[in-house]
Amino acid sequence: MKPRILFICPDISEPSGGVKQIYRQVDVLNSLGYKALIVHQNQGFKPQWFKFDTPIEYHYMIHAELNNQPAILPQWYIKLREAQLARNDFKIDNSDILVFPEAYGPNINKVFPSHSKVIYNQGCYNSFRKFPLQLTKSETPYTHFNTLATIVNSDDAINYLKLAFGDIPIFKIHHSIDMEIFKPASKKKQILYMPRKNVGDIKQVIQINALRENLNGWIIKDLDQLTHTEIAHAMNESSIFLSSNLDEGFSLPSIEAMASGCLVIGYPGKGGKEYFKPEFSMPVSDKDIQQFAIKLEEGIQKIENQPQYLKDIAQKARTYISNNHIEKSEKRDIQNAWGFILKANSNRLNA
Repeated sequence: MKPRILFICPDISEPSGGVKQIYRQVDVLNSLGYKALIVHQNQGFKPQWFKFDTPIEYHYMIHAELNNQPAILPQWYIKLREAQLARNDFKIDNSDILVFPEAYGPNINKVFPSHSKVIYNQGCYNSFRKFPLQLTKSETPYTHFNTLATIVNSDDAINYLKLAFGDIPIFKIHHSIDMEIFKPASKKKQILYMPRKNVGDIKQVIQINALRENLNGWIIKDLDQLTHTEIAHAMNESSIFLSSNLDEGFSLPSIEAMASGCLVIGYPGKGGKEYFKPEFSMPVSDKDIQQFAIKLEEGIQKIENQPQYLKDIAQKARTYISNNHIEKSEKRDIQNAWGFILKANSNRLNA
């Protein structure tokens, strides 16, 4: 009998690609015959910015321990409040496998210390944020004897973690892009950006182009607080997407914009280097504001002067995505990863 797979997921209300991919992996696992669940902290919490049928349970205490909360109230009140909130906690069985985002760092080892664990690392450059400067492998969860494997989303993340830890079990998932949702529509002279990512860089790039009178007739639109459906609609009708990612594990918005037929200009964000192809995008070196501004000017000129330009790059981008980021590949990767993980889990429990 296969054990349950519990994905510990933070209660984040605003749109988050990381949360969306946690839900996505649970959905795929269930479609493949596994028993997978999302575990949030507060009873009744659900993301409101995308639609899902993913099974959810709640466990207040596991999140409280992972976040070291609360810390500023009297101890007697903390214990009383925790007891009240924990009464309805979902029961975690000894046979359950717990899956943690990398952001919980050293606390992954501390909660449910005897359980089998997996790390779903979607942001490798945040892996050590909560650790001391001089750390040892034994302080991290990646080489802990209960950690069965680490799952990542890019070749860059594999290289990063292997540089740090050597030969540990790592599996890459090719995220699938829904090309029925993200697809070119009638295009506007509209430029999109994500304000949560280095917005100061984006402002400079736009301001320089405004001063150079390149933006006449163009609409500038940010994607902040839009739902998944609204983001797809905006990308489908826009011509340019500005990528300001830096230390990213993969970065979904940029590749979704490519699928939507946008010219994507900007920083690949480390993990995005594998799909930020110059044949259908304009990559810029990290923090090179001048080059970023020049590339935006070039992109605007191409779009305004070459009527077929956007259609040509959209075709190339969608061909690349259909060869590398489709549901079939994603399911294959997840099946391979969890086949190994369940075998490792069985070996650990029977040792």
